[in-house]
Amino acid sequence: MFCHNCGLKVTSDAKYCSHCGVNLKNEDNLINETPIEEGRGSERNRQKTKKRYFPLIPPVVSLLLLFGSIGWYYSHERTVNAHVLALKTTAEESALEGDYGKAKEELALAIELRPRYHVLRNNLDVVNIAEEVEVELENTNTLIKSKKFDEAESELVRLREKVARLDGPLFQPIKKELSEKDTMIKVGKINNELDQLTTVEELARKLSVLSAIPSEEGKAVKEQILNRIVQITTENAEAELEQKQFTKAVSITDRGLQYAVNDKRLLSLKEKIEQTRDEFEQAEYERIERAMEAAAKEDLKNRNAALEVVKFKVEEDEVGGMTLTGEVKNVVSTTVSSITVYYNILSKDKTVLDTGFTTVYPYKLAPGDKGKFEDYYYGVFEDVTVEIENMTWLVEG
Repeated sequence: MFCHNCGLKVTSDAKYCSHCGVNLKNEDNLINETPIEEGRGSERNRQKTKKRYFPLIPPVVSLLLLFGSIGWYYSHERTVNAHVLALKTTAEESALEGDYGKAKEELALAIELRPRYHVLRNNLDVVNIAEEVEVELENTNTLIKSKKFDEAESELVRLREKVARLDGPLFQPIKKELSEKDTMIKVGKINNELDQLTTVEELARKLSVLSAIPSEEGKAVKEQILNRIVQITTENAEAELEQKQFTKAVSITDRGLQYAVNDKRLLSLKEKIEQTRDEFEQAEYERIERAMEAAAKEDLKNRNAALEVVKFKVEEDEVGGMTLTGEVKNVVSTTVSSITVYYNILSKDKTVLDTGFTTVYPYKLAPGDKGKFEDYYYGVFEDVTVEIENMTWLVEG
């Protein structure tokens, strides 16, 4: 409730205004004057209020504007930071996918928004290096395909030095690719030298190098080397087998099997060598048996039938004597010597009346040579015949 006279607020049960003292219960005054007086009092009250708070308005407005500006600034900065981080993340993903051009574009936008964010420039440098290495790796691959292995190896050493201190998910696949190229070079070099390797030992040394390269290319070349070892082993073993050098042939085959373990071709070759050796030994044994038999027969012939009588003549004289002459031939393959001819003098009824002997000259007869003999027998007074009973000789050697 307000006083209708002065406009100040009074209690609802007050009879007089505590400020101006007017009678508040005067109905006429209340009816006639309250609207006007009340209006005047309110206006004065508002004016007083305005005068009281007006000086505070400019600082409050400035403060509100300041806080608003600060809030907008931080909100804007957060938005920019979020955008930069998003660009950074997208750039990293693009780089990992190998899209270096897109990665560089995104990093350039991020740097434009945050030029002092040094991580972005570092990332851009790393992407540039990765892109350069990929291009240079393609050149290295071209050299490998052209079989310029020495040049490719030098290029690979340079690239490894270039990325030696760089790590992270972007360079892990690059380093893996570098290792793969290194393997390709080593394998290519060995493969290129295969035609020039002519011994199992040379091939075995290359095989030991490949054992440290567990790649598909390495396995393929290893298979080629093993095939080459089998080929050379077979050629050398067959050559020894042709010369009946069975021990050498088996040794060569066993050497090949040390590298081409359980190779069916070499196992079959070894079986062939052993079987041929057994057959040869059996044939040789039989040949020796036959030779021994033949030698025995020859020896028997040499000892019992080395000489053949080619001429024999008996002439009687008037005084009861006989002259015996003849010729013998060496019909064996060895020289005989000290030849003696034994003869019998027979009666008409073939009774042995007497015996005699004479020697052949020359003393030795080579195979195919002829020798002569003669003797004189006295005291024949009846009809007799003479026959050669036997001959003896010595076999030379």
